[in-house]
Amino acid sequence: MYHIIGQISYPVFIACVFIFFILASIFAFIVGIGLATRNARMLRFFDFMNTRVSTRKLTKPLTAPHFIEPVLLKRPATLGIGIMLGAIVAILLLKEYDSIVFQPIYSDIFSIETADILAEYTRAFLLIGNGLCIGLGALLLYAPEKLQVIGRYTDKWLTFRKSTRPLNTTVFDVDKWVLSNSMVAGAALSVLSLGLGIWMYMSL
Repeated sequence: MYHIIGQISYPVFIACVFIFFILASIFAFIVGIGLATRNARMLRFFDFMNTRVSTRKLTKPLTAPHFIEPVLLKRPATLGIGIMLGAIVAILLLKEYDSIVFQPIYSDIFSIETADILAEYTRAFLLIGNGLCIGLGALLLYAPEKLQVIGRYTDKWLTFRKSTRPLNTTVFDVDKWVLSNSMVAGAALSVLSLGLGIWMYMSL
């Protein structure tokens, strides 16, 4: 069944990719003609597209730390029992099934031998992870103060804001060169987009 769906969906996906590039080449051809003729509307559109839009304010709440431990630790016994029961059920289910049940996840991407190895690693990872969850639940039940001590070392806020700040800096050097040499840039863009569109259409 999945093989039949793959045979149908793959050609459809390839056709959609070709159609997308054809439409993109048509759009680029129109933009190139507008730049080459220094059309006023096209130049205003070019300036409008170069407007910098920052998503910093929108994504700031997502990057702010939210500490849920005080709420969860109000009832450590209930939380610990829930975690332990879930982990025990998961371990019992994993023991009933062999690692071959995870093989279809990797069989379409890797070879059979590699898929078998990855399936074994997946099953072992889940078993170890659920075993750690049982230990976590036991700490919540019998030694919640030790869990708080561990949390002081693990609840550290790491931010990539400083390292990724240069990526958020807008550079208009290329845009300024295109506007100052709009005829050359427009003509080159039109020729390249026309060639790409024709090639995509012939390959479709």
